[in-house]
Amino acid sequence: MEKDALITLAATEEALAAYAADVKELYRDNLVKSDRLATEGLLNSIQTQVERDGQSYLVTMTLADYWKYVEWDTKPHWPPRDALLKWIRVKPIIPRPDDRGRIPKPEQLAFLIGRKISREGTEGSHDLADAVTNCNRKHEALIAQALATDLGENVHAWMLQLMDFRDGAVSK
Repeated sequence: MEKDALITLAATEEALAAYAADVKELYRDNLVKSDRLATEGLLNSIQTQVERDGQSYLVTMTLADYWKYVEWDTKPHWPPRDALLKWIRVKPIIPRPDDRGRIPKPEQLAFLIGRKISREGTEGSHDLADAVTNCNRKHEALIAQALATDLGENVHAWMLQLMDFRDGAVSK
């Protein structure tokens, strides 16, 4: 909070911080439940911030760069081979034998998975969108109440200052 701010919004800042924490926690829970994680890299990358920029507040979330591929559907495309190989190792993907009983090597498995993605794309988890939607519903009234409280306190403080100013001006 700025020291020289004309309006202080402590309750609003607290409500926004609670909102950011809830979005982060629900997103983490959603990711785990959807079983879209090969590693905990995306989970561990989630950071939220509440920042004041002049007259407005901004709630932001910082994530690993690949979050968008987990979150959103993708059009058919050839994914990077190295990314698929890493995913196969980490997940782990256990290949099934083909009709002749042969088990594909990781490079072959990456090709097969890549070919399927090149034909169908991928389905996103939409876990972040779900977390934001649910938290918006839950926190909308709480943030509005905090803002009303802060504004009421500020108007009261201004009125007291105005009365002090007028009393001082009259007594001179």
